Amino acid sequence: MKTFSKLFLAVALIATIGFFAMADRNVPVSTLPSAAKTFINKHYSDAKAYYCEKEGSEYDVDLSNGVDLKFNKKGKLIKIESDRGVIAQSVLKAILPAKAVNHLNSLELFDQVDEVEFRRNTIVVELKNYDDYEIRFNLDGSVK
Repeated sequence: MKTFSKLFLAVALIATIGFFAMADRNVPVSTLPSAAKTFINKHYSDAKAYYCEKEGSEYDVDLSNGVDLKFNKKGKLIKIESDRGVIAQSVLKAILPAKAVNHLNSLELFDQVDEVEFRRNTIVVELKNYDDYEIRFNLDGSVK
Protein backbone atom coordinates (compact mmCIF):
# COMPACT_ATOMS: atom_id res chain seq x y z
CA MET A 1 0.00 0.00 0.00
CA LYS A 2 2.90 2.37 0.80
CA THR A 3 4.43 1.69 -2.61
CA PHE A 4 1.14 2.48 -4.33
CA SER A 5 0.81 5.76 -2.41
CA LYS A 6 4.34 6.81 -3.34
CA LEU A 7 3.77 5.88 -6.96
CA PHE A 8 0.48 7.80 -7.04
CA LEU A 9 2.12 10.85 -5.48
CA ALA A 10 4.97 10.73 -8.01
CA VAL A 11 2.58 10.49 -10.96
CA ALA A 12 0.45 13.34 -9.59
CA LEU A 13 3.53 15.52 -9.15
CA ILE A 14 4.74 14.85 -12.70
CA ALA A 15 1.27 15.58 -14.10
CA THR A 16 1.07 18.85 -12.18
CA ILE A 17 4.49 19.97 -13.39
CA GLY A 18 3.52 19.07 -16.97
CA PHE A 19 0.26 20.99 -16.68
CA PHE A 20 1.98 24.15 -15.52
CA ALA A 21 4.68 23.81 -18.15
CA MET A 22 2.01 23.69 -20.88
CA ALA A 23 -0.11 26.49 -19.41
CA ASP A 24 -0.33 29.91 -21.01
CA ARG A 25 2.14 32.35 -19.61
CA ASN A 26 2.89 36.01 -19.85
CA VAL A 27 6.15 36.76 -21.57
CA PRO A 28 8.03 39.99 -22.28
CA VAL A 29 7.43 41.51 -25.71
CA SER A 30 11.18 41.25 -26.25
CA THR A 31 10.82 37.45 -26.47
CA LEU A 32 8.60 37.64 -29.56
CA PRO A 33 10.12 36.25 -32.75
CA SER A 34 11.86 38.97 -34.76
CA ALA A 35 9.29 38.84 -37.58
CA ALA A 36 6.50 39.59 -35.07
CA LYS A 37 8.43 42.50 -33.57
CA THR A 38 9.12 43.84 -37.06
CA PHE A 39 5.43 43.65 -37.96
CA ILE A 40 4.41 45.52 -34.82
CA ASN A 41 7.10 48.19 -35.26
CA LYS A 42 6.23 48.70 -38.93
CA HIS A 43 2.45 48.87 -38.65
CA TYR A 44 1.81 49.89 -35.04
CA SER A 45 4.80 51.94 -33.94
CA ASP A 46 2.47 54.41 -32.22
CA ALA A 47 0.83 51.71 -30.07
CA LYS A 48 2.28 50.06 -27.01
CA ALA A 49 2.20 46.30 -26.56
CA TYR A 50 0.81 46.08 -23.04
CA TYR A 51 0.17 42.35 -22.90
CA CYS A 52 2.02 39.44 -24.42
CA GLU A 53 1.21 35.80 -23.77
CA LYS A 54 2.68 32.60 -25.09
CA GLU A 55 0.16 29.83 -25.68
CA GLY A 56 2.04 26.71 -26.65
CA SER A 57 3.95 27.80 -29.75
CA GLU A 58 1.80 30.87 -30.46
CA TYR A 59 2.02 34.42 -29.15
CA ASP A 60 -0.93 36.69 -28.35
CA VAL A 61 -0.17 40.40 -28.21
CA ASP A 62 -2.62 43.11 -27.15
CA LEU A 63 -1.82 46.64 -28.24
CA SER A 64 -2.89 49.84 -26.51
CA ASN A 65 -4.95 50.91 -29.55
CA GLY A 66 -7.32 47.92 -29.24
CA VAL A 67 -5.64 45.72 -31.83
CA ASP A 68 -5.03 42.10 -30.85
CA LEU A 69 -2.45 40.08 -32.75
CA LYS A 70 -1.60 36.40 -32.85
CA PHE A 71 1.69 35.10 -34.26
CA ASN A 72 3.07 31.61 -34.76
CA LYS A 73 6.44 30.53 -33.36
CA LYS A 74 8.23 31.97 -36.40
CA GLY A 75 6.55 35.36 -36.00
CA LYS A 76 4.14 34.96 -38.91
CA LEU A 77 0.82 36.74 -38.39
CA ILE A 78 -2.01 34.26 -37.79
CA LYS A 79 -4.77 36.61 -36.70
CA ILE A 80 -5.42 40.32 -36.30
CA GLU A 81 -8.50 41.79 -34.67
CA SER A 82 -9.52 45.33 -33.83
CA ASP A 83 -11.60 45.61 -30.68
CA ARG A 84 -12.23 49.33 -31.07
CA GLY A 85 -12.98 49.77 -34.74
CA VAL A 86 -11.60 48.47 -37.97
CA ILE A 87 -8.17 47.41 -39.14
CA ALA A 88 -6.25 50.17 -40.90
CA GLN A 89 -6.39 49.93 -44.67
CA SER A 90 -2.61 50.23 -44.90
CA VAL A 91 -2.27 47.11 -42.74
CA LEU A 92 -4.88 45.23 -44.77
CA LYS A 93 -3.05 46.08 -47.99
CA ALA A 94 0.16 44.73 -46.46
CA ILE A 95 -1.28 41.43 -45.24
CA LEU A 96 -3.97 40.51 -47.78
CA PRO A 97 -3.39 39.36 -51.35
CA ALA A 98 -4.25 41.98 -54.00
CA LYS A 99 -7.24 39.93 -55.25
CA ALA A 100 -8.78 39.98 -51.78
CA VAL A 101 -8.19 43.72 -51.43
CA ASN A 102 -9.79 44.33 -54.84
CA HIS A 103 -12.78 42.15 -53.97
CA LEU A 104 -13.39 43.96 -50.69
CA ASN A 105 -13.04 47.31 -52.47
CA SER A 106 -15.50 46.27 -55.17
CA LEU A 107 -18.08 45.44 -52.48
CA GLU A 108 -17.28 48.70 -50.67
CA LEU A 109 -16.37 46.70 -47.56
CA PHE A 110 -12.65 47.39 -47.40
CA ASP A 111 -13.17 49.95 -44.64
CA GLN A 112 -15.32 47.53 -42.59
CA VAL A 113 -12.79 44.78 -41.82
CA ASP A 114 -12.30 44.21 -38.10
CA GLU A 115 -10.72 40.74 -38.12
CA VAL A 116 -8.51 38.67 -40.41
CA GLU A 117 -7.49 35.11 -39.65
CA PHE A 118 -4.99 33.10 -41.66
CA ARG A 119 -5.81 29.41 -41.58
CA ARG A 120 -4.07 26.56 -43.35
CA ASN A 121 -5.60 27.15 -46.82
CA THR A 122 -7.99 29.98 -46.11
CA ILE A 123 -8.03 33.63 -45.17
CA VAL A 124 -11.15 34.51 -43.19
CA VAL A 125 -12.19 38.17 -43.13
CA GLU A 126 -14.85 39.38 -40.70
CA LEU A 127 -16.65 42.67 -41.02
CA LYS A 128 -17.69 45.18 -38.40
CA ASN A 129 -21.44 45.62 -37.89
CA TYR A 130 -22.23 42.51 -39.94
CA ASP A 131 -23.21 39.81 -37.44
CA ASP A 132 -21.61 36.48 -38.26
CA TYR A 133 -20.74 37.63 -41.78
CA GLU A 134 -17.38 36.62 -43.10
CA ILE A 135 -15.72 36.35 -46.46
CA ARG A 136 -13.38 33.44 -47.12
CA PHE A 137 -10.52 33.71 -49.55
CA ASN A 138 -8.04 31.21 -50.90
CA LEU A 139 -4.43 32.02 -50.13
CA ASP A 140 -4.10 33.69 -53.55
CA GLY A 141 -6.95 36.08 -52.66
CA SER A 142 -9.68 34.53 -54.80
CA VAL A 143 -13.06 34.10 -53.13
CA LYS A 144 -13.81 30.57 -51.88
